[in-house]
Amino acid sequence: MTKIGINTLFKFNKSALALVVSSSFLLMACDNDDDKSSNSDPVAFNLSVSDAPVDNASEVVVCFSEITLKKDGEVIQLPLKTNDDVVQPVGAYECLDADGMPINENLAINLLGAQGSESIEISETIDVEPGEYQMRVAVPDFSGSYVMTDEDGDGTDEKVLVEVPSEELKFSKFTVTQGGAANFTLEFDLRKSMNIPNKEGAAWHLKPNGVRLIDNNEAGHIAGIVSESLLCTDESGIETPTFVYLYVGSESDASLLGDMHYNEQGAYIGDGIEPLASTEVLTEVQSDGSYEIGFVATGEHTLALTCSDDIPDVADVMNFTNLQLLTVEKGNNELSFTE
Repeated sequence: MTKIGINTLFKFNKSALALVVSSSFLLMACDNDDDKSSNSDPVAFNLSVSDAPVDNASEVVVCFSEITLKKDGEVIQLPLKTNDDVVQPVGAYECLDADGMPINENLAINLLGAQGSESIEISETIDVEPGEYQMRVAVPDFSGSYVMTDEDGDGTDEKVLVEVPSEELKFSKFTVTQGGAANFTLEFDLRKSMNIPNKEGAAWHLKPNGVRLIDNNEAGHIAGIVSESLLCTDESGIETPTFVYLYVGSESDASLLGDMHYNEQGAYIGDGIEPLASTEVLTEVQSDGSYEIGFVATGEHTLALTCSDDIPDVADVMNFTNLQLLTVEKGNNELSFTE
């Protein structure tokens, strides 16, 4: 899955291929003592991005132009780091306009550049007060966002523009409290949120339906092995993609598990239970496959294997097998698919 995460760590901090982008803040709370002085522990607030990958894309670069927090009508801007200040695991990126000139105020992050719980800091430190906040992430049209993919089938990846409907991503309210810890991640599941148009050369659309806000202190990471005998093959025995799907709750009836089917506004319109996340099983290193899904809220979940294709804007018939139940706990969780 791809993830943006907000991690908040008090003294008040994206299966799946994951990129985490972290930004630190200091949040100050006021205590009244006998001399009415203000004194409190600082709160380190970190914004992170993580991701589960979209199929057939070697890069998914999103250019952030602005990230703001809103509390009681007040809008607070998070100062973004510059592209020169951010070190990414798989190289450096920049946002370019239509003429190929750098858009220096935008921060370019390759969502496929980190896996699991790895993170990249993107924000400078600011002071904010405890309270309830909403977050807005601005990704304007022509911001420089793009994917690299072999769109025409010639064996060479081409750059295709990425657009975000309404040019922004908005997220549910979250609370920053005095003392303790508050860690969050914005998780991008690109297989859900990335809409690939049929027309060659048309911009890909990054929709909010595959982006979720996760409290890291109540989240776990799932990883495991898929036995070679369970990996998907065609009629000739040639290996084809195998996917792991994740659902909230305990479910033993495969017919109730839904596909990723969303309308233009990003609302779920599929039959059955909506997938929380999905990821392709990796098979390049060993005969068995491996998978990882990061930043999952604690609680009961169902995982299942499928060989079926799943296009988010189309109703697909899915065949799920090997359903397994898992109580996700904080930290690392292991679940393997074996015969």
